Amino acid sequence: MGHPRDLAALAAAALTLLATAGCSGGGPPDEPDRPPSQGVALRVETVAGADRLDEDTRAEAEAAVGELLSAYVVDAFLGTFPRQEFVRSFESFTSVAARDGAGDIDVLTAASARDATAVRATDLEARLSFLARGGTVHGSTATVHLAFDATMEDGSSRPLVLDGRFLLVADSEGWSIFGYDVALDDGAPVDAELEDDAEGDAGDSATDGSS
Repeated sequence: MGHPRDLAALAAAALTLLATAGCSGGGPPDEPDRPPSQGVALRVETVAGADRLDEDTRAEAEAAVGELLSAYVVDAFLGTFPRQEFVRSFESFTSVAARDGAGDIDVLTAASARDATAVRATDLEARLSFLARGGTVHGSTATVHLAFDATMEDGSSRPLVLDGRFLLVADSEGWSIFGYDVALDDGAPVDAELEDDAEGDAGDSATDGSS
């Protein structure tokens, strides 16, 4: 049985604050003609490994992984737009995974929509499987569905949807992402001459199994 958990403290606060106050740049936050964007909280659910953990340990691990994923979401997909800097998104990655992630930046972040005027989160889910031994958590796989809506310069909307898995490891310094297998549907139109090659391909994908 899973353990659904809304990270309504740090995770929800961070996402909602950035979604409502910092997602568009072009005026002060209290500008009267700017309608507030809607923020959503990251929903975290443990689907495997909970039976090897006591309630406090499970809750602590869920919160730690949820906070890491929330920080990643904020740095990779939210913030002030238009924006050019996305490298900060990999602060929670190991050094090797961060290097590889920089090469996959168009898949792991909203870099493909860098010219948007605003991006808001619409659905954020993470299903966690924990690797535990002797009551201690050593790692986790986070299967994610992260959906956003980007408002472009011409006023049109583009969906950004990241689906896949992040591989996380826990050590004495905390949690970090050491691998990923994800795909991003960025809503970009496909050129007619590329349709045959792109048929059945919803978007770009990236895989890294670094340790």
